[in-house]
Amino acid sequence: MRSPSERTCAGIVLAGAIFLGLVAGAQGATSIRPAPGAPDPRLMVITAADIGGAKVSSQHYYKDTSFPSVISYSREFDAGRVGSAHFVYLDTEAEVGASPDTTARFLTTSHKAFATKAFATEFAREIESAGGIGLVKVTGVGHPRSLGAGPGSFDVVITMRILGVRTDAHFSVFAVERSLGALVLVGEPARRVRLGAMTQLAKIVASRMTAQLAPRNTALPLVSGTPQAAQTLTATAGTWAGAAPTFTYQWQRCLSTGECLDIPGATGQTYEATWMDVNRTVRVVVTATTAVGSATATSAATPTVAAAPKSQWPTNASLPTISGTLRGGETLTATTGTWTGNPTTFFFGWQRCDTTSAPACLPTGGREQSYILTGADVDHLMLVYVTACNAAGCGSGRSATTSVVM
Repeated sequence: MRSPSERTCAGIVLAGAIFLGLVAGAQGATSIRPAPGAPDPRLMVITAADIGGAKVSSQHYYKDTSFPSVISYSREFDAGRVGSAHFVYLDTEAEVGASPDTTARFLTTSHKAFATKAFATEFAREIESAGGIGLVKVTGVGHPRSLGAGPGSFDVVITMRILGVRTDAHFSVFAVERSLGALVLVGEPARRVRLGAMTQLAKIVASRMTAQLAPRNTALPLVSGTPQAAQTLTATAGTWAGAAPTFTYQWQRCLSTGECLDIPGATGQTYEATWMDVNRTVRVVVTATTAVGSATATSAATPTVAAAPKSQWPTNASLPTISGTLRGGETLTATTGTWTGNPTTFFFGWQRCDTTSAPACLPTGGREQSYILTGADVDHLMLVYVTACNAAGCGSGRSATTSVVM
């Protein structure tokens, strides 16, 4: 966004009509067209239909090297109207992707600059110099007024006489999220331009800056692959409009109730289905993010995930064992045993058993690899079940019982 001190105005008499154009001297030298895939501003700005069929006289589409934004654009119109307000010139501008701090700072700085006597003096000198002594004269620069288009937005009206006829020029600045906008409008001579007209224009531009640059899903993500435990599923991002986004993924497991829950750690573009997905469905939520905002789109759910063949499940090759002192208050520790099938997760279940010839065993509630013996375990035998799981499924193995706990 060019600073207020960089803006100059020129009054020009052409074929008996008065035209006032805003000129930014540095734009041509410092602006470059963004790389392919950068946002196209044509959908983001006021159209001729919004302002009485005005003619587009110029459109600039560039990366502003003097402002930390993703994209800058400016579209200029000649001869239109906003409601009852007629104008000879309108320039809509935006800087998109600047940080919230930068946009707030620019609003504050611009507000102070436009209200100074120095600005009024410079503006008058430039316009009178360009228009010719006696043809154009600045008669007043108003104090910034609230534009009503978001916090900090403001409008300044500059009153001129062109060939003796009163003419209003407006400078308006506003921000929405991480987009910063500005309007410059020159009214038709002898016609007042009310603040309400500037507010109307600002609200249109502000809404389109975010609506057009924020990601918009136009085709949902898709999931491909075989819906079976231990098989890999792959997601596409779907199709998106707006500025080129970056994508993140979150896979979800859907229950028979229709509720879908995030799968912890499943945040890549691919996902290996597991035994926990069996008899459920899986889907992916894609989040598209740009400098302006983010949006999500969710794929359709897969068919019900089938179980993997049992031959792929872990199989116990040697039983778990228990070590430790068999006395109340002491800690017992289990080994996992050895397994085929490359298990990745182990679960433990401790049980206490009576001392009969065919011991009856009941769970103790202990589910960690180590277990602290309690008074309830005294005069009982102990054992541990180990369940080993890989993506395909789970197998289990049981240790031998210990001697009696003292």
